[in-house]
Amino acid sequence: MTQTAAQAAAAAPKRRTRKAEPAKPAGRRRVRVAEGIYRDRHGLAATVKVNGVQREIRFPAGTPLKTIRAKRDELRASLRTVPAGERHTLAHDAARYLHQVGGELVSIADRRHHIDLWTACFGHIRTLELPQHTAALNDQLRQWRETRSASACNHRRDALTNLVKTLYGRRAAAEFVDLVRFAPPPPKPRWIERTHIADVLAQLTPGSKTVVRLRLMHWTGMRPSQMARLQPDDFRLNEPTPFVVVPRGKGGRLAAIPLVGEGLKAAREFTDARAYGRWSCPSANKALERAARKAGRPAFTVYQIRHSFATGLRRTGSDVADIQDLYGHTDPETTMIYAPPQLQKHADAIARLERADRSPAPVPHGIRLAEPAGSFRESSVSY
Repeated sequence: MTQTAAQAAAAAPKRRTRKAEPAKPAGRRRVRVAEGIYRDRHGLAATVKVNGVQREIRFPAGTPLKTIRAKRDELRASLRTVPAGERHTLAHDAARYLHQVGGELVSIADRRHHIDLWTACFGHIRTLELPQHTAALNDQLRQWRETRSASACNHRRDALTNLVKTLYGRRAAAEFVDLVRFAPPPPKPRWIERTHIADVLAQLTPGSKTVVRLRLMHWTGMRPSQMARLQPDDFRLNEPTPFVVVPRGKGGRLAAIPLVGEGLKAAREFTDARAYGRWSCPSANKALERAARKAGRPAFTVYQIRHSFATGLRRTGSDVADIQDLYGHTDPETTMIYAPPQLQKHADAIARLERADRSPAPVPHGIRLAEPAGSFRESSVSY
């Protein structure tokens, strides 16, 4: 039986017409945030393409860019293919690493020397298999420590871990966390006798800004950066106990340094010479070197004047906590560098305690640091 055209059309399956999708609003498009990092309506995404292979990882909205970049570096490292043969050994990776960081490091010669030392011992081992030889790596570091300083051995350790981090990512470098790191020896005190400093300062040009700055440091122990931020209103020379307000640390907190005798005289010379503002420590060191030759004394630096002030206070019996507060040290171990404990200082402290028990002295009142009229400083001041 022959079907008519109408019957054939009715029997044929009906095609479903696709409705036109509404246009997406402009706010849902992918927006570039940084290199390889994008933002869309679902959050953040990082893309990596290595040798034609592209991968993407997603992050919730608000994820820090530092975290995204770290994950992106790890993904890139995982996509890198390591060629077969000897090209995956430390010796080959050392050449690639030095070529890659050659324009970034200032001391590329030192870094090349450190890497060459590692490749001489472990150049035949695959770089990513070095964590399996941690014991041998530590033995090599300890062997170097017998003839080299702690900082030199730590530099060699950091050179190896930086090679792995640069070529294979942070996750691969984390496998070297068990490598030994040597504690540096405690810094040695750099103080000198205060009579030595006075003899050299006497040879500087009288009334110059350099000599008044160094004399003020000699009697207050201020840092050069603190002295550079001094203002005329910081000198309270007419108070019952004269003092100078010194900015302490990076938080903007202020501290008071009392001015007694020669310190008050040095402060007046500083204000009369208007020696405010920044000044050059290298230039002052050169002036000290010339003055030391005239005085027939060994030369010293600006910072040794500051160190010697704290050491002088400690040697005359001042408490470590007071010196720490005066200098703004966060760690008392830093203050202890200036003068190690001595038996005579302990004996003098006990003798002072005995005298205080016999005739207790009245407790002195604190210094009230009222801000002068019109001053723009509102920070609280401690002493």
